[in-house]
Amino acid sequence: MGTSASHSGPKSGVSLDPPWLSEIIQGQTPLASESPSLLIPLAPPARYRDARRSLTDYAKSGNKEALTRSLGHYSKTGMGGSRKVADRMQNSTSAAAGMYSAFQALRSGGISSVANDIARLKAEGASIYSIIDVFVKHICSDGGSLDETSARDSASAALSELLEANPNADIQNLSDDESWQIISSFLGYEAFSRIQLDIGQTFENLDSLSERTFRLQEMREYLESEITVQINTLRNENPHVASTNLHEMLGSAIERTFRVFEVSL
Repeated sequence: MGTSASHSGPKSGVSLDPPWLSEIIQGQTPLASESPSLLIPLAPPARYRDARRSLTDYAKSGNKEALTRSLGHYSKTGMGGSRKVADRMQNSTSAAAGMYSAFQALRSGGISSVANDIARLKAEGASIYSIIDVFVKHICSDGGSLDETSARDSASAALSELLEANPNADIQNLSDDESWQIISSFLGYEAFSRIQLDIGQTFENLDSLSERTFRLQEMREYLESEITVQINTLRNENPHVASTNLHEMLGSAIERTFRVFEVSL
């Protein structure tokens, strides 16, 4: 999940939202009296200037306060607020909800097609990564978009992370805590990937590859840690959320996470 040198990030003067976002956001039908031009907020000039400035400070110094400020500026000015960040990550939260539901279904003996494939691979002595690939193909669409590719990569990374740390964990019989750990890790990777695409070019200015790798890893882990805090808070507030509106709950976790970053400004 490195930064692409060929992408300089979104520009100002364009819509804060991608054109397809309105198709997946529910309950936001415009009023007939409203002018269409007023319904599409435009990005301000130098929308990521402050976020990049603070991220440069973090990249060079490792100052965590600078990283927090960068994420706050990224959310508040660059994206138009924490709610916009959550909206922009709807593909991510939808995939995360589907992943959690799939874990629950596999544990109860459901999703026979996936279970059969996993059983076959286990019998053949296939690596855990082959099993992960089968699961990821089931839960993540593959239409070729950046969001879809990112979700597949993030799902594979989150699953690999857990199973490498816990070799005895069974993808068909994960505990609730293990499932939530993967979901938090997945969303951490997704938020990191999103930010990397928009302002991650800053890290290319570091001469040391090892330092760049360390800073990027630290940033991703920081995002995952903050997202985990919000997910656990929401789980405590509503212990039965997984059986109600999980997608909405995960969107709230993303919104709350970036609101915390904004408060630091």
